Amino acid sequence: MKKRFVSGARAIASKAAGFKKRYFLSIKLIVKIIKNIHFIKILLKKKSINMRLNYFDYFRAVAILFIVAGHSDSLWAIDTLPEKVVANIITGGTSLFVFISGFFFHHIFYKNFSYQKFILKKIKNVLVPYWILSTLAFLIVVVYLDKGYFELAESSNVLLSYLALYFKYLYSGRVLTAYWYIPFIMLTFALSPIFLKFIELQKIKQLTIFVVLLLLSMVVHRPEANLSPLHSFIYFTPIYMLGIIFSINQEKFLNLLKGKIILLGIGVVLVSLSQIKMYGTHGNFHKDVIFSYQGIDRIILQKILLIFFIIGVLQTLSNKQVPIFKYLASISFPIFFIHPWILFFISYYSITDYLLFLPGIVIFIITTSIAIIGSILVANLIRLIFNKKSSYVIGW
Repeated sequence: MKKRFVSGARAIASKAAGFKKRYFLSIKLIVKIIKNIHFIKILLKKKSINMRLNYFDYFRAVAILFIVAGHSDSLWAIDTLPEKVVANIITGGTSLFVFISGFFFHHIFYKNFSYQKFILKKIKNVLVPYWILSTLAFLIVVVYLDKGYFELAESSNVLLSYLALYFKYLYSGRVLTAYWYIPFIMLTFALSPIFLKFIELQKIKQLTIFVVLLLLSMVVHRPEANLSPLHSFIYFTPIYMLGIIFSINQEKFLNLLKGKIILLGIGVVLVSLSQIKMYGTHGNFHKDVIFSYQGIDRIILQKILLIFFIIGVLQTLSNKQVPIFKYLASISFPIFFIHPWILFFISYYSITDYLLFLPGIVIFIITTSIAIIGSILVANLIRLIFNKKSSYVIGW
C-alpha cells in the first residue's frame, strides 16, 4: 500500500514537473513571438519612414538639378514667351535648397539639439570646404587670371590690398557663382536659437510669422549680385521656416498635396507668366537698397508653389527606388561646390563657342549636363584622392 502511494506521488510529481516545464517553454515561446512581432513592427516602421522620406531624397536631387541649370543659361537667348516662362521656373533654385535646410533642421537636429555640435558639424562640412575652395578660387580666378568681380583697391601696400580683397570675397561669396549661398546659410545656422523658438510656437503664431516675413521678402527682394548675407537672410528666412513647418506637419501636407499636382503646376506657370507680363522680364528680383520700393517679388511665390508641385510629383515615387535620384541626392553638396568651377572654365576657354550653330536651349541643356557630369567625376576623384578627408574639401 505504501509502495503504491509513493509510486502514485512520484507519478503526480513527474506530471507536475512536465507540466511546469511545458508551461515555462510556452511562456518563453510567447515572449519570443512577442519580441519578434515587436522587432518586425520596428522594421516595418523604419521601412515606412524610409519609404516616406524617399520622396525627400528625390527632392534633394531635383533641387541640385535646378540650381546647376539656373547657372548654365548664359548662351540661351530666351526670346519667346514660352522660353521666358520656362527660364523663370528654372531660375532661383536656391529656394529649394533653403527649404531643404529648414526641413532637416527640424527633422534631424531639433530633437536632441546641441548648438555646439550643430555649429561644429556645419563648420566642418560647409564652412571649411567653402574656405578651402574660395581661397583656391581667389588665387586662381582673381589673382592669377584676373577675372574677379571686385576691383583691387589702389594702395601703396599691395599685400594689404589683396588681403582686404580676399576677405571681401570670403564675406560675400562672390568669388564664384553660387558661393554667396554659404555665408548666408552659415549666418542662418548661427542664428538657430531663433528657429528653435519658432518651432516651439503655436501653429497659428508660426503661420502668422511666416506670412508677415513672406510679405517682407516680396518687398526687400534679393541683394544686388547676392553680395549681402544679411540681406539674403531676411529674404530667404520665410522659405527656411516653411521647410520647418513642412517637417512638423509632414503627413498633413503630403495628404493635402494628393490630387493637387496639376493645379499646382498650373499655378507655377501662371505666377511665372504674370511676372513676365507685368515687369517684362524674367528671373530673380535683386536690389541694392534693401528697403527701397522696386515692385513686388513674385518669384518667391512661384518657388513656394514649385516646391509643393515637385513634392506632390515625387511622393508618388515614395514606394519606388530610383537609384539615379538617390545618388544625386547623396552627392548634391559636392555638385554644388564643384559646378561653378566647371562653368567658369567652360566660359574661360570658350568651349561652348563650338556649339553656337545649335539653338540656345540645346546649348543650355548640353552645358547643364556637362556641369553635372563633370562635377560628379571631379567629386569622385577628390574622394578617391583624399578618402575620408574629402569632407573638408567638398563636404562629402
